[in-house]
Amino acid sequence: MTDVAKLGGGYADSTPDAKPTAEALLAAARPGAPSARLVIISGPPGVGKTAVARALLSLQPNTFLIDKDQTAGGFILTAATQRGDPPASAYGTPHYWQKLRPLEYAGPLTTACSNLVGTRQILLVGGFGPELGENDLWPSLGKKIAPTTLRVLHLDPPPLETWRARMAGRGSRCDSPYFENLAQALGALPIWSGATCIDTDAPLYSVVQRTINTLS
Repeated sequence: MTDVAKLGGGYADSTPDAKPTAEALLAAARPGAPSARLVIISGPPGVGKTAVARALLSLQPNTFLIDKDQTAGGFILTAATQRGDPPASAYGTPHYWQKLRPLEYAGPLTTACSNLVGTRQILLVGGFGPELGENDLWPSLGKKIAPTTLRVLHLDPPPLETWRARMAGRGSRCDSPYFENLAQALGALPIWSGATCIDTDAPLYSVVQRTINTLS
């Protein structure tokens, strides 16, 4: 299993290029069943995306989880090692943005689409970073998977020190000024107006309930 604490190295110092990944997502999308639903659970690291999704598995029937970090994170770190890039910069190179990230996200979406059958609810967890600001991407993706329903959720980060504590709790780097720079870079990313933003400055059970209310 991939250690998610090691993921994201170099992201704050990179120049995001959302276009290759947006194109790969649209190329990977396939129609699903009319009663199925694809739920994108996005947001920066440490906000509780995976914890919320795992809670939904036990609370909502016929729900399945695909976690992008678990399916593709190991691939990114291995690819970086083979290129001679250290984990601390694996997510910051042009090669990552142009070649690896499209595969990182399109692969899990392919798996998600292949499971959009019957009345299944598929939770696809991933940061989606700058792709969230691609306003043409999400309506186009919704059309590509139709008649399946698409919902896009964004888990907003809590106040800085709460966020830092959560990152520390999972073993991720949170020293200064690294963490402040990362938080600033992630906080500056635009979010598609059609996404539903969920406040995570609360205990997990409250965030889960907010998510359930949103999906009801």
